[in-house]
Amino acid sequence: MPLKKLTKQEIASALGRLSELAASEGVRLEMTLYGGAVMLLAYNARQVTKDVDAIVHPPDVARRLIARVAGERGLHDGWINDDVKQFISIREAKNGLIIANVSPTGLHVTRPTAKYLLAMKVMACRKPLPGYEGDYKDIEVLLRVTKLKTVAQVQTVIDCFFPDTVLPDSVQAVLGDIFDKITT
Repeated sequence: MPLKKLTKQEIASALGRLSELAASEGVRLEMTLYGGAVMLLAYNARQVTKDVDAIVHPPDVARRLIARVAGERGLHDGWINDDVKQFISIREAKNGLIIANVSPTGLHVTRPTAKYLLAMKVMACRKPLPGYEGDYKDIEVLLRVTKLKTVAQVQTVIDCFFPDTVLPDSVQAVLGDIFDKITT
């Protein structure tokens, strides 16, 4: 059975509850959102996402509270997961995050800048499959937001976050197709 997709309202409400639980324990959770959740929450680029990709600290407290929210709201176990950690740039902390919400206790949320998220999406560049949207639509939205116009400009952004990474020809071709689509 496929996992229930999450809407913007469901995510916002669940994160609000997570913040309440953390505050009630006198804890401040530090969360950085990535992927589809950012595309949904920050850019209104989609209607739903399958999960919330996030890195949360302190992780032990976060896992316990996230599981509690899942149980209370009928969300699947991986509604928030840190699978994205394998794609995080070593340069992110310095220049790639935007503060989305700050509180002394509860939940402190940050998200990547559009350029950093674009770099991540281009690095993954997963093609659409039946039942899976892939990254192409998100890349298109982020190219519009960043106002980049060429593959060379995208490579420059990639270089900022993932030095010494040369985009494969196949990814450059996908970018070329997306640029053709958004400039016509």
